[in-house]
Amino acid sequence: MKKVCVMCCLIILYAPKLFAISEDDYQKNYMDYVKPYYESGVFGTFDGVDSIKIAYSKFEVADEKGAIVILHGKSESMIKYAEVIYDLKDLGYSMYLMDLRGMGFSERLMDDDTDKIYVRSFNDYITDVKTFVDTIVKAKPHKKMVIVAHSLGGAIAARYLEQYPDVFNGAVLSSPMLTINTQPYTQLEAYLFAAISTQYGHGTDYIPGGGPYTPETFVEDADTHSYARYVMERDILNDYPQIRLGDVTYNWVKQAMELGWVAQFDARAIAVPVLLFQAEDDTEVKPEGQNYLSQQAQDSTKIFFFGARHEILMEIDSIRDVAINYIRDFIEEL
Repeated sequence: MKKVCVMCCLIILYAPKLFAISEDDYQKNYMDYVKPYYESGVFGTFDGVDSIKIAYSKFEVADEKGAIVILHGKSESMIKYAEVIYDLKDLGYSMYLMDLRGMGFSERLMDDDTDKIYVRSFNDYITDVKTFVDTIVKAKPHKKMVIVAHSLGGAIAARYLEQYPDVFNGAVLSSPMLTINTQPYTQLEAYLFAAISTQYGHGTDYIPGGGPYTPETFVEDADTHSYARYVMERDILNDYPQIRLGDVTYNWVKQAMELGWVAQFDARAIAVPVLLFQAEDDTEVKPEGQNYLSQQAQDSTKIFFFGARHEILMEIDSIRDVAINYIRDFIEEL
């Protein structure tokens, strides 16, 4: 059965907090609780497409109920999701995270400028995820498996579910990147610009206005209202400068748009239950692709977050706590 859910503001404002650390005294609680839990994981690498080293972490429990696989968004790293796994740890699931190729602690793809966000083909992302699931996650038998993915990770997860429908038992897609925001260009203009530039040998070049990593102020960071979590990410980037990234390249944009279209076209192939989060004030991705996929997938529930920006899982407590509660309930009910 297909469902579309819209949350009212009152639910967001008054949702009880049962699990998460608060933005009040956030840094101390993060250092005292979240960071030690994250550092207790097992970390390693595996060979992805073209033998690119892909970083991963795993948090396995002995008498587990199942496994949760987490995929991050563009220019992010698994370390950013330390708070998310801390919030889910008492569900009794083993948890597995990986850094996408060219991002986080995984091997970079561009020797001339390691800040560039580039990929030869988005199919490489999906193949890497398949290798991760087949060799790392499934090395231990699991009663059920759930994938939780944000933005770019959400688009990759959607396409993975279409190609491999019998692997996961459910999926949470937070602000999935199915239609990127190309303003001030139309979708067609942006695609043709990226495709033609790639065709003429500029696929590895930054898009106009792009360049190497530059830190953003909180005012410039339009993806969350949470100053505490903005500071958390800034501190991580300061502590681990090797995971910093700049802007995207022409071929990355071309590939991203093509993946979004294909994922929407094949959405009927997604047979497992899907919980899709959509942010009202998202400036990174547009809602059209999310709406279409949610309508076409066989069993999809869309949750609309009033007032939320793109990074719902990194938002202020009054939004984020509701999202985490939805994830926890979704997983427990599978």
